[in-house]
Amino acid sequence: MNQLAAMRSFARVADLGSFSKAADALGLSRAMVSTQVAALEKRYGVRLLNRTTRRVALTSEGERYLAHCRRVLRALQAAEDELSHARERPQGRLRVDVPGPFGRHLLIPALPRFLARYPELSVDIRINDRLVDLVTEQVDVAVRGGSVSDPNLVARRAVGSRWITCAAPDYLDRHGWPATPADLTHHRLIGYLAPGSAWPRPWMFEDGGRQQELVADFRVTSDSPEALLLAALNGAGIIQTMDLLAAQALERRELVVILPGTSVRGPPISVVYPQAGHRLAKVRVFTEFTVDLLQRWQRRVARVTGLPDTT
Repeated sequence: MNQLAAMRSFARVADLGSFSKAADALGLSRAMVSTQVAALEKRYGVRLLNRTTRRVALTSEGERYLAHCRRVLRALQAAEDELSHARERPQGRLRVDVPGPFGRHLLIPALPRFLARYPELSVDIRINDRLVDLVTEQVDVAVRGGSVSDPNLVARRAVGSRWITCAAPDYLDRHGWPATPADLTHHRLIGYLAPGSAWPRPWMFEDGGRQQELVADFRVTSDSPEALLLAALNGAGIIQTMDLLAAQALERRELVVILPGTSVRGPPISVVYPQAGHRLAKVRVFTEFTVDLLQRWQRRVARVTGLPDTT
């Protein structure tokens, strides 16, 4: 039995609560992960996990062993990273977590350029819209919107953003152009429902240097920014979204900005990594690459919308 591989499999099962999810994350078969964990239990003569058809839970012995596994795996990873850092060459596997729109529309298309520039790097990209714990889930670097308050993380601001209100031209031809934010109450509105929230995100507008909130009913809501954008593209109504997300549709004139003089600033977009990450060449080069990628995109957004650059 490869002791380190078995410890890594056990720790991932414990973190994810599932043999199948752990197998997917490790690139192994479920049977292999199950065999490795069973070998650990046989070696020590204790049950580390309680298994049912619905869930996997740690035993008290498993909790104690997990703490030891994490210390060993962190020490091993630190040793490998220090060796990589000592040679000052970006190499090894880089684990990245990014939100869906950024990953699909910006990072993935630019990935061949990054890989060509750093041939000794392999990249593990996780695309999702939930807020992951970078340390627990062993993520090297992430892209996040909004403020970062965790003292264990370093946030490198890449760009600002702006909330813009827009709609498909055919929708506006059929329903008319709103002249003021108040006119929006007579239109079909598409709202973002944050995961775990009972109410859609309120729409904000600039009015004489002050921000005002629109109180309105939303005909369509979703927790997926991309689904909302697709609904707007197909004429379902008016959307307020981040300029970074809508830029391609605006450039192709599939959407148009309405009430441009009332747009307000949105959250900053940052590249985030654990405190120790700045010592790693692979984190540094990905951070620089991603910041440059976002800043180039933001300048393109500003040209398309005609609104001030928020870089």
